[in-house]
Amino acid sequence: MRRQRIFGPPTNREDRVRRRLNATEDLAARQRLEESMSQAREPRPPLQEEIFNHRDDTFNDQEEEINPQPGLEDDADDNEDDQWQTNWVTVDREEPDAIDLMVQASNERHRQRAREFNWNLILTYLHPVYMVQKVETSNWAGANSYQDHCPPCKCGPQAKSRRCVDLIDIHGQRCVAVDFCRCTHDAVRLLYLGYIAGSPIQPQTAFSVPLLIFHNHLWNNCHIGALPFTRALTEFLEPRSQKLFARNRQHQNLKSRDVRKPFSAAVDLYRRLEEQSDTLFHSVLGLSDQQVIATLSCPACFGPQPLDSSMYPETTRDRLVVCLDGNFQHRHHTKASRNHEQLRTPRIFLDQANVDKASCLIREKETLDNTPEQVDRCTEAHKAADDKRNESTWKGCDDTGLMGCCCRHDAAIYLANIHKSGEKRCFPLAIIQQLLSVIEPNRQVGILYDIGCSMDKFINLRNLLVDDRQRIKFGTSIFHAYAHNWTCQLDYHPRFNKGWGLSDGEGLERMWSYLSPLVSPLRYATRNHRLDSISHRLAHHNKRSIKQLSFWLRKKFNLAVKRRRETQMALSKLLAKQNPHSSSGRNYTRAFFLRQWTAQRAFQADHTDVEERRMKKLVAMYQRENVIELLRCRLRNPSLLLATEAEVRELLDSIEAESEKLKEEIESLLGDSAPAANVEERKLRLLLWSAKSELFVEAVHLRAERQPLVDSKTIGARLGTKLKEKIFKAINNRRPAIDKVITEYNLRYSQYRLKFPNQHGTHGDDDNLMSYKKLKTMPLDDTFWNDGLFYHCDAPWAINPEVREGINCVLGLSRVQEEFELIAQELVRMMAWAIEVHDQIAKQISYMQERMQQLRRAPDAPEDHVDRIHLTNITRGDKVKLIHKELLNRLASHNELVEEWSDNITWLWGSCQPTENLTFIQDWNNLLRQIKQEKLDNFPDLNDVNDVLEEIVSGEVVDDGEDTEEVWVDL
Repeated sequence: MRRQRIFGPPTNREDRVRRRLNATEDLAARQRLEESMSQAREPRPPLQEEIFNHRDDTFNDQEEEINPQPGLEDDADDNEDDQWQTNWVTVDREEPDAIDLMVQASNERHRQRAREFNWNLILTYLHPVYMVQKVETSNWAGANSYQDHCPPCKCGPQAKSRRCVDLIDIHGQRCVAVDFCRCTHDAVRLLYLGYIAGSPIQPQTAFSVPLLIFHNHLWNNCHIGALPFTRALTEFLEPRSQKLFARNRQHQNLKSRDVRKPFSAAVDLYRRLEEQSDTLFHSVLGLSDQQVIATLSCPACFGPQPLDSSMYPETTRDRLVVCLDGNFQHRHHTKASRNHEQLRTPRIFLDQANVDKASCLIREKETLDNTPEQVDRCTEAHKAADDKRNESTWKGCDDTGLMGCCCRHDAAIYLANIHKSGEKRCFPLAIIQQLLSVIEPNRQVGILYDIGCSMDKFINLRNLLVDDRQRIKFGTSIFHAYAHNWTCQLDYHPRFNKGWGLSDGEGLERMWSYLSPLVSPLRYATRNHRLDSISHRLAHHNKRSIKQLSFWLRKKFNLAVKRRRETQMALSKLLAKQNPHSSSGRNYTRAFFLRQWTAQRAFQADHTDVEERRMKKLVAMYQRENVIELLRCRLRNPSLLLATEAEVRELLDSIEAESEKLKEEIESLLGDSAPAANVEERKLRLLLWSAKSELFVEAVHLRAERQPLVDSKTIGARLGTKLKEKIFKAINNRRPAIDKVITEYNLRYSQYRLKFPNQHGTHGDDDNLMSYKKLKTMPLDDTFWNDGLFYHCDAPWAINPEVREGINCVLGLSRVQEEFELIAQELVRMMAWAIEVHDQIAKQISYMQERMQQLRRAPDAPEDHVDRIHLTNITRGDKVKLIHKELLNRLASHNELVEEWSDNITWLWGSCQPTENLTFIQDWNNLLRQIKQEKLDNFPDLNDVNDVLEEIVSGEVVDDGEDTEEVWVDL
């Protein structure tokens, strides 16, 4: 008979460890159990009572009942089932022991840290091989991409082994027996075959580099998770190739392998290899921090300035414009992963130490000067200005959001991870400090922030950034500026202040929209994977922005030209009109509009917040006075005749007393400095202003609801059908409240125009009457919203809408001119960056060629900066050859970028550059001619890339088996 082996259920390491620790106690319990069982088997002497009670009656018939089907008797009553149900005992679920939980946590911590250690160790061996293979296979696009490039091994047969590995490619999948050797790590051996391993030690699965490259492009352009991608890949490859199964799995014909986890690990490894290649490139060129930001973020903002910029006004000379904003959609759930690994901070993210340093600085300044911060309307209106949120606000989350910084070309510069807190001031302060430490020490910086006014006042109050305070200027973003009061807009609105050009400060809003597909999946990822994914997506975002930078500048220039043409047409119509405020009867002039703008700012500066609160109290009292007048009208109702004389006298006395009280309060508030002589006109004017203010609030809310629809038409942000339906539903829900406010405003305006038809701003029939259709299409910067009703001022800027329109036109033309100046300087910086990077790469290529000849003549030549670059198992000569070829590839990519920029740069140069800079275009033309020559010299055949590295055999000298005792951490 054939012997059959029976396997018990598999046990994990946790159970084995627990059994080993409890072996002594388990043995003692087993002995006690065996003793009790042996005692139970021994015969027990009968008790005395049982002897007397026991008797055998031999005369009684003993009938033995035999049941042929024992256990199926049905002689009991039906109610016995209920008895069994009532006696049913529910066993409570046993809670896990605290020691068991600690053991599980310890095992998980050891497993994660061991995996992290092993990946970091193998990465040092993989990166040099990755660079060599990338060159030899033309980034795995050549015909030799799937050949075995492993160097010959000198080890004996005892050092070699063969193991089956599942190799998954974009064309097929198969289980292949791969030869491994102890002198070469398994992951390195697979990389020589063109595959990246899914685990660091004895990988069972590997994915081809072309597949990972394809997934990288796919993920950057349309986010797709690892699970749906691997499922789709499996369903696509199985009918065309071999079906893969898990090891030691029974019934293998039922279910295929789930390769999501190894694929995710391979993707992370591929990204880290690419990041290390970029870091090596920056190290070879010796780039500074600003040059690195120019290369990775925006060359137009952080490139060098080789020309004299003194011909530009001081407001725009060498000015850097950035914007700040927070986002609390990118949260991370605490229980999504056991975060025992050390947190890796990508380059674009600030280290937590910088944020903690900024927080300590704020606390130190508050300790030295505990002057309470003045709470203004902007602070009360914006949650971010006084954010008290913490981890309890978002229950179950450890990372609660992001704070970002981008330039005015929408390129991401820095991010800060918000951990268990709200939008505290330490986050923007840390980003500002980091930014100032990177750029030129005397460069002017403009910062657009939703609460820029509050941040500016806080920095002044706490005496922060003392050394750099003179070169920092704050402003509010365009859309959020309308939520600030008029006093704040005069000082911080980018359209009313110098130096901002046509920057809108909404770049981060567009960037958050770009990152929105990552919100849901990253909430349940590990913390490291969350930061790495955001960093990787923004790296692609910045590369795309750099590639389209010249087109962006040309587009912005054309938009500025269009706005200038439209504004000049509107201003020309005004300049052709007679100025009613001129004693000589002259027409409007630009100087007159500028003088009115200066007068408006001066008038606003003289009216403090105390004056504003006094006017608001007057509005409230006038409204109460209207209520009393309404009561008096209602008293004329004949039903009042049914009341007694005492009741009527008491009612009239109370109304009269309240009326006298209101009159005294109004007189005390007005005093002798009332700007208008007619009390009734002043009252109706204030009530009209109050209704208009409420109408403006509703207009801002309506614009906020419609903003996604506007973005979908302007910046191409696509909206689905469901999202559009939600937006239209929200707009329709707000319609009744808006109609109510519109009715109130039209009533107040009609009353004011009826009693004072000759006042400025009330001419015409229905020009200033509002409707929902008109409100929906009216921009927030329309002259309708900017008037002097609130201040009771008779100046032209306050009472004449034509003057207000002329002021807006003059300011708009000033901002357009600033935009031209900013674009001209940014154009020079990006051109200078392109020339500088090309010269640096060409210089290093020449140096590498000389260095290779020097090492051939003298292998013991003194060390240089290349020798200090760590590449494992690469000789000095091979390292120089490898870096030389990498520089050639980088130079080809840079030259391609320059050629893509060329047409737009040439067009822009003839449109916006001053005459003093015209000679600089010769340097650009020389660069283009040099690029054409380099194509002929360095890349006669771009597909033939094996000649340079023909002699490179990675590890030929140093990889002789001596490193085979490398210590691994056992999982």
